[in-house]
Amino acid sequence: MGIRARLYNAQGKDLDIELTARAVKGLTDDKLLWVDVEDSRAADLDVLGEAFGFSQPIMNALAAPGDEARLVRSPDAILLAVLSVEEEGDGRPIPVAVDVVARRNAVVTVHAQPVSALGEFESHVSDEGALGRLDAGSFMGGLVDTMLGSFRRQVEEIEEQVDRLDEVALRGNDPAHFLERVVALRRRAATLRRILVPQRETFGPLARPDFELHEDLGRPWPGLVDRLEKTISGVERARDLLVGSSDIYLGRLAQRSNDVMKALTILSAVLLPAVVLAGVMGMNFKLEFFDDPSRFWLVVGAMLALAALILGVARLRKWI
Repeated sequence: MGIRARLYNAQGKDLDIELTARAVKGLTDDKLLWVDVEDSRAADLDVLGEAFGFSQPIMNALAAPGDEARLVRSPDAILLAVLSVEEEGDGRPIPVAVDVVARRNAVVTVHAQPVSALGEFESHVSDEGALGRLDAGSFMGGLVDTMLGSFRRQVEEIEEQVDRLDEVALRGNDPAHFLERVVALRRRAATLRRILVPQRETFGPLARPDFELHEDLGRPWPGLVDRLEKTISGVERARDLLVGSSDIYLGRLAQRSNDVMKALTILSAVLLPAVVLAGVMGMNFKLEFFDDPSRFWLVVGAMLALAALILGVARLRKWI
C-alpha cells in the first residue's frame, strides 16, 4: 500500500497530500498530519526520515518491526508499539503490531498488514471539521483506544456466545458440543489475555510524571493506561463467565443424575415388598393358606397395596 498522508486542517478542507519535508514544516497548531504506512519498505522509511527528521532510535525501531509492545522515547517524539487484534477465517484472534509515532502536530502509524481498527478510526473522524486543532497526543490516544476496542468487541462476542451456552447448560443436553465450545472460548479468551497483559509494561511508563516533558504532544497518557486496564478487566470477566457456564452445566448434570437415582430408588422401594412376599410365599412349607388357589390373588393384591402405599408416602413427602 505504501505511504498515505492525510492532513486535517481546522481552517480549511481535509485532504490527502504528498509527504515531504516542506509539508511537515508547514504544520501549525490548526493542522494535524496523519501518515499511515502499510507494508513498509526501506524507501518508505527513507521518506519518513527525510520528512520528519526522526531521531535514530525512532528510525531503528521503525526499521525493525516486531510483534511485541514497546516504547521508544526521543526528545521530540514518542514511539508506542501497540498490539491490535484481527480475526482469522475460523474466528481465532491474531495479534497485529502497529507502531504509532507522535510528534508535534503529526502522528505516524506503521504496520505490516491491514488493521481494521485504523480504518474504523478514520471513518469516525472523517467528518470532524475541527480535528486539526487536536494535539498529537490526543489523536494518538484515539487511535490506541480504537485498537483496544478491537479487543472489547472480541470480549462482547465471547459474552454473547456464553449466553447461548448457558441455555445449553440449563437443558443439559449435547455435552460434546457444550464442552467443545467452552474449550474453544476459553482458548480464545486466553489468547486475548496473552496479547493484552504484556502491554502493561509498555503502557505503564506513560503515566509517570516524566512524560510531562513532552508537553507539545498533549497529555493522553494516563488515559491510555486506564483504557488498557479496563480492556484486560473485560477479558478477565469473560473468562469468569465461562467458568460460571461450566458450573451451571455441571450442576445441571448433577441434578439429572440425582433425578435418575431418585427414580431408581423409588422403583426399588415399590418392588421390594413384592419381592419379599414372593420369596416368603415360595418357601416349601405346608400351610393351610396355600391349599386355597384363590389366595394367590390375595397375595397379588397385597403386593399392589404395598406398592400404592409406598408411592403415596413418597408423594406426600414430595419425593416425587
